[in-house]
Amino acid sequence: MKHKHNRAGYAMLVVLAFIVFFFSLLAIGTGQLSSLLRSQTVQKETTRCDEGSTTAVARGLALLETGYPGTSPYSCGVTLSTSEGNLPFTVTFTYLGSTKWTVNARPTAVGEFPTAMPAQFTSQTPP
Repeated sequence: MKHKHNRAGYAMLVVLAFIVFFFSLLAIGTGQLSSLLRSQTVQKETTRCDEGSTTAVARGLALLETGYPGTSPYSCGVTLSTSEGNLPFTVTFTYLGSTKWTVNARPTAVGEFPTAMPAQFTSQTPP
């Protein structure tokens, strides 16, 4: 007489193990994907915030190559095209002595009206 093996519960265990394995892989992949998206978002926001200021500093450095401002610190304004539209920036030149200068750029505050950035500086000697 042969005994019939009752294995009806094994199929259910295999399906349950597969579902647990699948959801584990899904959780790992989702975590890595969300981490990648966060880092890309931070990089894009940093680039967006710096795009105008970086260009304003570059223009200030190019202007400093033409000569020196008459006073230290000297501030002037420039309007630049950014991804958010045309934005005004204030560029400040500060003489540190010898041949050292600092050039800083920041968005122009509301109610602040700096003089326009000249095409070139006329003074050939530092202040």
